[in-house]
Amino acid sequence: MSLLGSSLALLALTALIFGVVRPRRFRHIGWLAALPPAAITVWLFTQIPAIAAGQVLTERIPWAGELGLELSLRLDGLALLFGLIITGIGAGVTLYTGYYFEDSPRLGYFYSLLFAFMASMLGLVWADNLLLLFAFWEGTSYSSYLLIAFDDGENAAREGGRRALLVTALGGLAMLFGMVLLGSSTGSYTISEILATPGLTRAPFYPWALALLLLGAFTKSAQFPFHFWLPGAMAAPTPASAYLHSATMVKAGVYLLARLHPALADDPRWFWALLLVGGITMLVGAITALGQYDMKALLAYATVSQLGILVMLLAFNSEQAVIAVAVGILAHALYKGPLFLLAGIVDHATGTRDLRRLGHLRRELPLVTAVALLAELSMAGIPPFFGFLAKETLLETFYHHAATGSAVVGWIGMGVAALGGAFFVAYSFTLLWEGFLRGRAEQDTAHVHHPPSLAFVLTPLILTLIGSAIPYLLGPTGNLLDAPASDMAGETVDMHLALWHGWTPVLMTSLAAIATGLLIFLGRSRVRAALRALPARLSGDALFDQGLAWLQRSAVWLTRAIQGGALAQQASVTLGAAVVALGFAVYAAQWPQDFRVLRDNSPSLAELILAVLGAVAAIATVRAPSRLSAIISSGVVGIVITLFFVFFNAPDLALTQLLVDVLTVVLLVLVFYRIPPRPLPPFRRRIQFRNLLVALAVGALGFSLTLLSAGPTYAPAIGDWFSLNSVALGHGANIVNVILVDFRGFDTLGEITVLAIAAVGGYSILRSLFFRPRPLAPATPSAGRQPIEKPLENKAGHA
Repeated sequence: MSLLGSSLALLALTALIFGVVRPRRFRHIGWLAALPPAAITVWLFTQIPAIAAGQVLTERIPWAGELGLELSLRLDGLALLFGLIITGIGAGVTLYTGYYFEDSPRLGYFYSLLFAFMASMLGLVWADNLLLLFAFWEGTSYSSYLLIAFDDGENAAREGGRRALLVTALGGLAMLFGMVLLGSSTGSYTISEILATPGLTRAPFYPWALALLLLGAFTKSAQFPFHFWLPGAMAAPTPASAYLHSATMVKAGVYLLARLHPALADDPRWFWALLLVGGITMLVGAITALGQYDMKALLAYATVSQLGILVMLLAFNSEQAVIAVAVGILAHALYKGPLFLLAGIVDHATGTRDLRRLGHLRRELPLVTAVALLAELSMAGIPPFFGFLAKETLLETFYHHAATGSAVVGWIGMGVAALGGAFFVAYSFTLLWEGFLRGRAEQDTAHVHHPPSLAFVLTPLILTLIGSAIPYLLGPTGNLLDAPASDMAGETVDMHLALWHGWTPVLMTSLAAIATGLLIFLGRSRVRAALRALPARLSGDALFDQGLAWLQRSAVWLTRAIQGGALAQQASVTLGAAVVALGFAVYAAQWPQDFRVLRDNSPSLAELILAVLGAVAAIATVRAPSRLSAIISSGVVGIVITLFFVFFNAPDLALTQLLVDVLTVVLLVLVFYRIPPRPLPPFRRRIQFRNLLVALAVGALGFSLTLLSAGPTYAPAIGDWFSLNSVALGHGANIVNVILVDFRGFDTLGEITVLAIAAVGGYSILRSLFFRPRPLAPATPSAGRQPIEKPLENKAGHA
């Protein structure tokens, strides 16, 4: 196993260890917990020169080759960038967690979930197989659900986790279907091979595969209209929010789009879907963020907006776009992660995150305020911070598209991006001013009761300092960002980032966005009033809950329609659906409609007699006036089938059929002897007519399938294979036994399990019918003691 697989194994083992031990017994446990991700981060840093030179690390472990499954891991530039973010910020969050939870008895459980999520996320970005990527994708969904709902005593945590799981899991299911279509169309599930497939956009089922893959990516990365789950997930503990919803999980969809970008970016359907969805998400998130008073809610909507920017950039197939995506991913992680962590520190110190109750924190928490100042100026895109570079590359993408592509799309996109940038400035300054700098709160001022230690602030401080230093270290940073940009472009990309390019139209647009943002900040009360005036029923949460309620009502109605009432009604629905499905399969297979087997194989006299006898017995069963006569008639049907097996030289099947038939008749007689008859109301004419049609359809379909199976074959038979391999592979001459025990051993085990469960149920029913427990005799009172209750008296007054 190479270091790729070993890294995943290390994180998984750490999750198991923390699930067993009680880390709160150990002082400074956060430092110990940070060692595994920190070690992986150091190793990844050592791979930067090799990856920048074009090398790729791979690891393949065969698993189920027939199904296209293999443990295939690949470390290229894009996987390296995400891996550094996952493990680097993960190490800081684990350190922060130890001080956030302090002496909580559930600290070990939280660490276990956090490392399980970290392993899943790292496996997701390193996977080179679509199905393996999906497995890790689902791992992030379930572990994130447990992290969000960690405070399971809080209704908000349970609801937030439920919404996040439903939205991301349904999107993941859609994505799985898209992956299967894409893998089936290209003949491979290996991502690197799929991306190298020529004419991928012309492959069969490609439009459906594209739509399903985009649906999975949009739900995971909280794109409109699925963005509502992310703010609700802020009920998670702050370490989970900082890690999942700023740096890792929400970028999984962005990663998938970036991974598929080199093969799909030339498709107009890809371009318009990402451009429109990303642009709408950016504006909705930026505007909504300004109306929030909870620090984490404001940061959550800001994250939605910035995820929209990344998705919108991936619509373009240009060098400027992939550079902007690489810069934006790293910049967002380095300022948004610290801001989430700082929100947790403020909550930990004052007991609230409500901006209306915060004030004068610059005096009580000076170090926290200084870190917040650096991070929020970067989020606002103020020069010379890293966020300013991210905004410059965003505007440069649209400016380049206006000059070389569609001028309309380029200039409109540049204006929309500038408007989004203005709102970035507005909500960043709102958070900075109301949370830290102003002297007096709007409401009852919250005071600092629990000042944070330096170690508690260390993680956001380090991340913010790294983000602030990068604009001055663009040479070394270029080695880190060139490779992921090249992987997204599908060709070599050489970055030339700089803080100053002169007085360009992009710089003037950026400065105009900053000035507009300051004006919006000054008039933020009007924006908030307008947002509060919007109907609550139009919010994403309300619409989602209404959709779930409608789905539940529909399920109740459908269940009553197909499963309510008499058994005959339920059977008619099930059999009718089976007839439609099998009939469509016969039609789609284009089997012959002339049943030549009737002409070529005339039945003998004995066969005709048995067929007529079976039909008469079946009719007598359903028309029998009593239950006993119906049971006897059904037994006659079984005997007729037994005689058919005898005539066609199948004595083993005949014996089995006879035993089953006799046992069934005996059991039915015993059971119905104990169950009193209960007359049922007669069916209405409409129900009788429907049942008759279903019965005729089932009979006709069964008759047709029997004839077709007796005719010419339309696919290679598998009987010869079993005959040739029964002895060689199963070491048995009885082919039927070898099939049941060896070739289909798991099927047989499943059938035995079902029969065992049915036998237990049948035994319980028979025991309740034949062995009724005797009523307990009243206890005899001890000598000298009176019974607690008097015995009941009958009407004559006797006990």
